[in-house]
Amino acid sequence: MIKDVVRYQNKVSLYFDSLEEKILFSKILKGLEGVEAVEEKERTKTLRVVFRKGSPADYLLSHLSPKRESSLTKEDLFFYINPFLKHPATKLAFSVFTFGFSVGLLSFALCSMFIIPTLKTTFWR
Repeated sequence: MIKDVVRYQNKVSLYFDSLEEKILFSKILKGLEGVEAVEEKERTKTLRVVFRKGSPADYLLSHLSPKRESSLTKEDLFFYINPFLKHPATKLAFSVFTFGFSVGLLSFALCSMFIIPTLKTTFWR
């Protein structure tokens, strides 16, 4: 997977996860029309490609974008931390701090006051 792309005028530097991916991608690029040079060092994960403007290689390399790892969002953190909070005022403050006043208040009211007590009385008798 390509982790980073740095573009110059007619050059692109690509950073890969592994050496195998870099070697495979460089073999593919060497046969592509418009690639003037593929510069690579032996034991690095970077690959520099020099291409001609307006060529198919220019089109391909200009549309490359690195894949980003999905990271935790504030909603994920909220639902991981919220079960450990016991006091209702603390839960309310944490909801408001995380989501803002209106959404935090609504989330607290629906989850803490209606949904969770209903589930507890229905399923945990």
